[in-house]
Amino acid sequence: AAALAVSTVLLFQPTIVVLIPGFIFTSDLSSVLLAYSCLHADNQTVFVFCLLEVLVACVLLQAHVIPEVFGWQRWKEFDSLKQRKLVGFVLKILVRVACVVQMVVLIAPRVDMTHGLFRDSNVKAAVAHQHYSLTAQTCADAGMSLGDAQALRAWTFVRNEMMAVMIWELTFIPELPSDAWLHHLFVIFGVTIGSDALLLGSRAPTQPLIDGIAFFLVFGAALAAFVEAAVLMYHVRWQDAAMQARWMLWSMAAQGLLVLVFFVGLPAAFVLSHRAELRWLTYGVLVLLVFLAAVEIHMIVIKWAIVKNARRKAHEAACLKRAGTLPDPGPDDALAFGGSLTHDLVWEAHHPISIKGTLSRAASTPAPLLPAWNEADSDSEGSESSDGDASDGF
Repeated sequence: AAALAVSTVLLFQPTIVVLIPGFIFTSDLSSVLLAYSCLHADNQTVFVFCLLEVLVACVLLQAHVIPEVFGWQRWKEFDSLKQRKLVGFVLKILVRVACVVQMVVLIAPRVDMTHGLFRDSNVKAAVAHQHYSLTAQTCADAGMSLGDAQALRAWTFVRNEMMAVMIWELTFIPELPSDAWLHHLFVIFGVTIGSDALLLGSRAPTQPLIDGIAFFLVFGAALAAFVEAAVLMYHVRWQDAAMQARWMLWSMAAQGLLVLVFFVGLPAAFVLSHRAELRWLTYGVLVLLVFLAAVEIHMIVIKWAIVKNARRKAHEAACLKRAGTLPDPGPDDALAFGGSLTHDLVWEAHHPISIKGTLSRAASTPAPLLPAWNEADSDSEGSESSDGDASDGF
């Protein structure tokens, strides 16, 4: 419990400090510069602190928290890769939830579909002004309120937190599948290009529009905490294939909604409505949106294959149980009766586990003739289970 509390406080520390003015960052806006996002620190320092918080939280979660969730005996049976993936799920969920809080409370109220984000507190314009006029502009000089400064600080922290957790995951779990690598590299590249005040400096007037586009993408990435939570529950319920199928369906539904609204719909509409100001950047952003959508859709297709496998296993177990030939599973047979917990969802989608082929205790028992399993039955049962659980929500 203490390790979980410390980990949570560490990962929510940026949220706490930006929500409470004067706690860490000053409320005297005449003493901080707009070029540094109203912080007494450079963007690199902010990123390093975010990365250190993730690293320390990772150690605590891996050593004390996650093993308690699965039980120490079961945890020791997992190999290193499986353990690291489970730690990654929990840590990413906590970071994303912290980002959602900051974005909903401080940043979202300042998004304008006409002018973008932070039109009157343009960091790139402040850097250009400092370069050409050789005078620094404080946040007070820019006419910012304390709420504006809090929102700008939160925007800086959110982008660095998302980038830090994805860089951490790529180094902590280098065995991630190619689609995860492409997704994370896209986010890291986009955040770096979009947040560096010295890049594209000649186009400082368009920075609020770029921030507006980035807001939808980052907010969608933060809301993916619900997608991650459903996948985590899929792993936690490894003994029940039917429940695994339901949780993976919830993950698919959440991911599909995020792709439709935050990764395609809103940013594409925003870009097209400002194509005159963005000019050639319009086509670059649209290409990136198509690429991101393709990666996300690929993940959804893989999840659907996993749902079908889980349903098939649940169907086989139900038929054996009705026939009275389903033996009690031994320690090595639990995965065959229920769901599964593998390193890679892609591997699991293409390597279905058959109950009849893996039950050691059932080897001497004649297997009954199972009713035919077809895709039509799968789709019908899936819609019923999804509708039945719709009231639970997230």
